[in-house]
Amino acid sequence: MNRIFSLLLSLFLVASLCACSGGYQAGMEFSYPLPQNIDTLDPQIASRHASSLVICSIFEGLCRIDPEGNVVPGAASKWEANDTYTRFTFHLDKNARWSDGSPVTADDFLFAIQRTLRPETATPSVDDLFIIQGARAIYNGQADESMLGVYAEDEHTLVVQLERSYADFPALTAGTHYMPCSRAFFEASAGHYGLSSEYLITNGPFTFSSAYAWNTDYGSRKVELVASDTYHRAKQVTAGKLTYLIDYEESLTQDPVNSLASGAIDIASLTETAAEQAAQLGCGIQMMDDSVTGLLFNPEAGVLKHVEAREIFVKTIDRQDLLDRRMDKNAAEALGIMADCVRWGGQAYYADGATLFTHQDDSVLQDKLPSLLARLKESHMPAITVICPNDEESINIANGLLVSWNSKLSTAFNIEPLDDAAYNERIASGDYEAALYSLRAGGTTPYQVLKAFESSSSPTLLKSEEYDGLLHSLNFELASYRNLETYLQEHYIFYPLFSDKTFYVTSPNSQGITASPDLTIDFSAAKKKD
Repeated sequence: MNRIFSLLLSLFLVASLCACSGGYQAGMEFSYPLPQNIDTLDPQIASRHASSLVICSIFEGLCRIDPEGNVVPGAASKWEANDTYTRFTFHLDKNARWSDGSPVTADDFLFAIQRTLRPETATPSVDDLFIIQGARAIYNGQADESMLGVYAEDEHTLVVQLERSYADFPALTAGTHYMPCSRAFFEASAGHYGLSSEYLITNGPFTFSSAYAWNTDYGSRKVELVASDTYHRAKQVTAGKLTYLIDYEESLTQDPVNSLASGAIDIASLTETAAEQAAQLGCGIQMMDDSVTGLLFNPEAGVLKHVEAREIFVKTIDRQDLLDRRMDKNAAEALGIMADCVRWGGQAYYADGATLFTHQDDSVLQDKLPSLLARLKESHMPAITVICPNDEESINIANGLLVSWNSKLSTAFNIEPLDDAAYNERIASGDYEAALYSLRAGGTTPYQVLKAFESSSSPTLLKSEEYDGLLHSLNFELASYRNLETYLQEHYIFYPLFSDKTFYVTSPNSQGITASPDLTIDFSAAKKKD
């Protein structure tokens, strides 16, 4: 990334000087085009990324993840753990209020966890609650809710007892399914909770502008939010209005650089090349070490349905050649699928020196290829196409894959560079064989990375009941995470190459909008030039 770092840094400094000299105002309006429609705004059952983006603006969990990946106070002003990190006590901000004016209490967080553990709720990310004492047994119908290791010590104190030591537990509480749910309001909603703005009360920095703020009429779908005057840090919220667009002109996302430069949208995630173009137009840049770029296989596509074929493709890659093709010579080699933002016990996940990627082994050409070809009744390995972003560096790296395979497998393989919109659509729909892909961590714990390969994830990277079962039986020990990594490695789904960054770009007229490794975007401190 050093290729553009000095340029970006100088632009950052210029933008900072402009901000200090004035010109940015509070109380302004901001907009963000969602990548898909919203399924629900019930934090305990939402499954789509679009829903999570809105939820994280209108709700607040015990903790938040800041742009550097640190765990910071949310609805809990502080917390402490016992010496063995098996018991955490969260102290709620006594000024926290729901949007109807009622206090946010410890029982609201207890009830949210109880709801999540009820199978009929069908929470998509329930597994990371299983670190809580009794949670797995309750979910499986083997214990009563009274056995749950969570209780309200008083109105503003929540105590959580864990099954085993887990120092990173506070990071999990930033997840949407840990966010509070008012027991009384939920029960009064009579099955409608989360389906419209009328059937929600919120505790986050923003709330609905009216009972009709969530517009579901096709062609004009959107969610209109305003700063919440009941939020416990309301004085720190500078944005006046926030609109999440569901229906919008395709040009907004097909040409995001122009959309940002013109102020049509206020923030977008861009490729490095597009971010560089935006920086030259005065846009602000935020970089996060939350990605691993590598080769992703679609195990549902053609010859790649055979694990032996995926193994042959991976083991015949000249890894060093691909690393050398990186234009940024200071780019770090990925040690596995976990991004640099992922932590274990307060340290980088691979701080113990582990490396979890498959090494080159051309012996598969003799040991595995003949039997595979015989089973396929083919004389040569069937060709596959690798899709990649349409930028110089991605094309160069993808070509490196072809160089390895064409020479060793005597087949003409192909690459297909695509613009960002087409590329993302192909990945989302599963319409690809292989892809040069950046796997985002989705948070700062290894669970959130491994969750990306579960069958219910979107986009779907792997459909495997066996893997799903292993994920659901995770015991939150390092060995358990490493076993799941090894499973993915031995099934040749994703071959990690580079520890990488995600680029968030803001409009030249906006400041104070920040993104975090858990895929949230925070507009609360946003200001804008009039």
